[in-house]
Amino acid sequence: MYDKAAKLFEIPEPALPFADSFLNDEERRFLGAADGRDYSIEELHSLLKKLKITGDPDAFIREAYSRGVLDKAENGGTIFYRPANFYRRLAFFAQYEPELWAKIPAEERKKIDEWYVEQYMEKAKPRLEAALMGEGLIENAFFYTLEETLALIDSLGFEPYVVPCNCKSVAMNCDRPRGVCILFNRGINSEWDRGHGRPLTKEEAKKIIILADRNGLMHTSEEMAAICNCCGDCCYPIRASRRIGAQGVWPKRRYRILWNEKKCVGCGKCAKICNFRAFRRVGKRVIFEERDCWGCTVCKSHCPVGAISIEKI
Repeated sequence: MYDKAAKLFEIPEPALPFADSFLNDEERRFLGAADGRDYSIEELHSLLKKLKITGDPDAFIREAYSRGVLDKAENGGTIFYRPANFYRRLAFFAQYEPELWAKIPAEERKKIDEWYVEQYMEKAKPRLEAALMGEGLIENAFFYTLEETLALIDSLGFEPYVVPCNCKSVAMNCDRPRGVCILFNRGINSEWDRGHGRPLTKEEAKKIIILADRNGLMHTSEEMAAICNCCGDCCYPIRASRRIGAQGVWPKRRYRILWNEKKCVGCGKCAKICNFRAFRRVGKRVIFEERDCWGCTVCKSHCPVGAISIEKI
């Protein structure tokens, strides 16, 4: 039964030895008996009863949905549930059970992380191609300046909410702030609908943006979906874009960085904060390699003497 659960849940080889960490016993029993189809509430109740899973069946369903073990589907105004997969579960596991994720040996976590990057990249390719054809926007579509990001918060006609950054939670490649992912969507399968997230006033959201900026986190958005504040080490869109070869396209570079070398005092703050090592130290000097720059603009607000400015492309 557990082999069937692992197959249905699409657990990759590197994660199989740790299946007990990702799924509890009742979830494994459920997945071992389930099919990859939509279930009505009544059908789920019947299956859970047959499996003799104790407790309130609705509580099991809510918890499994919250943990990313179940997904929702809507048909004719009625909500159905279907088994999710390991790809879905991993982010929720790392975000909301970080102490368990951290217990998995670092070498094995790295293998799972690499699998996740590859999966994300392959899933992103058709969305990127569609976006380039003018058919909607891919997530993290554009780099935003600090000022643009704050203005976007001001323009919202609803209350956003904050969750731990899934990229930094899974990758664990840096120690920068994680509670900086600002989301807008509250529909089915959103983090909010699954019971996660803290609502924010606009002022609270702007404080998070400013905190992220001070820590060198880049601001990306597609306007009405989310504001991501992430780093070059952990961000899955950035890491996937590198592998695809989409620098400048995804996230879209909208500004050119202008560096006044004569005005530079060599403090090195830009080199410390740059997510792509476009600014770096060579001996006691700071140099800027524009070919390495992705145009995230976070360096501009960190230069104490105004030696860095931006130009709209």
